[in-house]
Amino acid sequence: MKKPLMKEYRYFLSIQRELAQEHDGKLVAIKGKEVLGIFADYRQAANALYADHEYGTVLMQPLSKDPEALAAIISTPGIVPVSCK
Repeated sequence: MKKPLMKEYRYFLSIQRELAQEHDGKLVAIKGKEVLGIFADYRQAANALYADHEYGTVLMQPLSKDPEALAAIISTPGIVPVSCK
């Protein structure tokens, strides 16, 4: 069974501590093993990325210096209409 975005999540785990030192409280977007950007919030990331990348192909994770804050937030916008104005 294929696990969507698992490769991206593993990559995130390998780089999250380093990224969080500089970008604590922001959001990182990853596709494959490439960081597509660091964003202030989900809306900013979605507006920047989903014109060029298919829904469900980009992992977006919050960055935190707190190791207890690690959580897999995997979303697929577009299944339920959401306004990103």
